[in-house]
Amino acid sequence: MRIASKEYVIKKMTELMITPKKKFSQNFLTDYETVVKAIDSLGNDLIQTIEIGPGLGALTQELADRKFPLDAYDIDKDMYNHLSAFFVRYPNVKIFNEDFLKVDLNRYQEEVNIISNLPYNITTPLIEKIVTSNIRVKKFEFMVQKEVYDRINAKVGSKDYSPLNIYIQYVGTLSIVRKVPKTSFIPVPNVDSIILMIEFNKEISKDKEFNKLLYKLIKASFTSRRKTLLNNLSSFVNGKENALNIIEKANLNPLIRPDQMELDDYLNLAKVVYMLNK
Repeated sequence: MRIASKEYVIKKMTELMITPKKKFSQNFLTDYETVVKAIDSLGNDLIQTIEIGPGLGALTQELADRKFPLDAYDIDKDMYNHLSAFFVRYPNVKIFNEDFLKVDLNRYQEEVNIISNLPYNITTPLIEKIVTSNIRVKKFEFMVQKEVYDRINAKVGSKDYSPLNIYIQYVGTLSIVRKVPKTSFIPVPNVDSIILMIEFNKEISKDKEFNKLLYKLIKASFTSRRKTLLNNLSSFVNGKENALNIIEKANLNPLIRPDQMELDDYLNLAKVVYMLNK
């Protein structure tokens, strides 16, 4: 029986005497077509894959059957025990009972794919951890509630425009894999979900210090989104005089607000700051 089915989920919850835990944002996927579409989108390159929050294992089962080398992380001890017993016969699968936010990703030296039905309560920090990490990610595929997509795909000048969606533009290309109706889960959530993919750009800077500086600079520029770039940048570079010098070298208007700036504007700023610090 496929894990991604209502019959299996109901049977397993009864057998294990568990209910989905709100503190872990658990909603178990029951639509096998969605599972197939999600795994198809990873392609046929069987590279090391990381799954975050596998739950009962709907995605895990398909990844395992397709022979992906898989590390699956679940913070819930009940899910870990279930997954460990179910996937013990798969030599390509390792199960970890760990909080992924605390995992040192530097253990992965090879290129990886990452896939997850992201827990709603920690969606932003998880995305931030992955896109700002130093590891080589090929594809990051994640399922979120639709409103999260609207936020991370926000356009310049909108209220949801943020450092994270600017930096996502830097590391790769964001696309929609599949829309998933709320009836595809047990329990049924309040809103529909959407599977997104970030395909990482191999041409981004390999300079880890520059990448770290860029994200810090973007966040510093958003310290107060209603203030000007000059005001926000001043505390980051020790004073208005330094900030004005950097802004002029980057050919930007010191009175522009952070939510009016494109990725290229932030790249120009970061390059100036980086060269001044060398």
